[in-house]
Amino acid sequence: MGVVRRVRSGLDWSLITVDADPDGVVRRNEERLAGTVAFIRLATVPFLAVPLVEWHDLLRPWLIVAVLVAAAAEAGWFLRRARRPGGIRGDEILVWVDVAFCVALMLAGSRAGPPDERNTVLTELVPVSLASPVVLAFAVGLRLRAVAAILLLAGAWTMAVLPDVTQKLGSDILGFVVWYLAGLAAATLLRRMAAETAAAVAQARRAELLAAEQTHRESERRHREGVRRSLHDGVLPIFDGIALDERLGADTRRAARRGAMRARALLRGTGPPNAGGFEQRASELADTFLDLGLLLTPRLYVHADPPADVADAVLAAAHEALANALKYAGPDAGVVLFVESTAEGGEISVLDTGLGFDPATTPKGGGYTASLPAVEAVGATWSVTASPGRGAKVVLRWQCP
Repeated sequence: MGVVRRVRSGLDWSLITVDADPDGVVRRNEERLAGTVAFIRLATVPFLAVPLVEWHDLLRPWLIVAVLVAAAAEAGWFLRRARRPGGIRGDEILVWVDVAFCVALMLAGSRAGPPDERNTVLTELVPVSLASPVVLAFAVGLRLRAVAAILLLAGAWTMAVLPDVTQKLGSDILGFVVWYLAGLAAATLLRRMAAETAAAVAQARRAELLAAEQTHRESERRHREGVRRSLHDGVLPIFDGIALDERLGADTRRAARRGAMRARALLRGTGPPNAGGFEQRASELADTFLDLGLLLTPRLYVHADPPADVADAVLAAAHEALANALKYAGPDAGVVLFVESTAEGGEISVLDTGLGFDPATTPKGGGYTASLPAVEAVGATWSVTASPGRGAKVVLRWQCP
């Protein structure tokens, strides 16, 4: 199982896979096990020279010489093969060559001495022969073919000592089983330790990567907060000041208001309004009256679009309110368009600081004759507050089902 690593590239994060054995713990463990078994195989070869001490008592001394030379050659081949990357685990060629060699070694070496002394000669072949079960344990493990190989080795040993069968034969045969089980236990324990070590290293790497990612996110958050604070505290007041400075031309003041509106959209994290959405339509409404010369300050906070019929009705009424401010509030009147929309409901307010009027003496009519009943028809509410010399305020509210 791999570990996911996030690697930064520019401002993007790409995913790559980290091996579950990031430092090669398991691989190196297998190579050490292979080296240990190869050493055992090589270290047992000198035992085959012991029968040469009794050279004149052997029936076929040249057989012991041949067996010694063959064992040295096989041990050298075994060492070279075991040193390959990955060790000996699952190496069927190495296993079966070694088993076949030990079987041949038993059958040939036992013939070097007289039939009634084969047990004596084979005593010096025991270390070489018992190394084969260890190879089986480390390379094959607990498998049916490994058990079959143990039976083959035990059978070959029995055939090799015939007819010199003594009580020692039982212990020799038991030795093949015991060394296989001991090797199996050692290999299992060492491999489990290596796997646990590799898992701990991988877990540490995973924690390191997650910590690095968290640190990066926190750094990015602080950076964004710093930019936001700089915009809010340093840039927006400049735009707002220019928009309200009557000494400047109307075009400059409108451009300042438009810039402030865009900056506030960025601070909210919405970026440019979605094309065709409620915020886009409200932004286009504000731009229309800015272009017509109205000293308008938009405040747009759209988190969710209202139903389409509600959006049509309240934007039409807001258009009429802005049109009235343009006509009647006065050339120097400031106007605020406040728009807020959430999943629960919303509000549009049009507030001007112009000449105002007296609602009690002002006849109803104009665009409101159609737009305000349309607001009521979609379940929204409206209110108009005004007084002479103190401007006017139109408020539209709605609830979403």
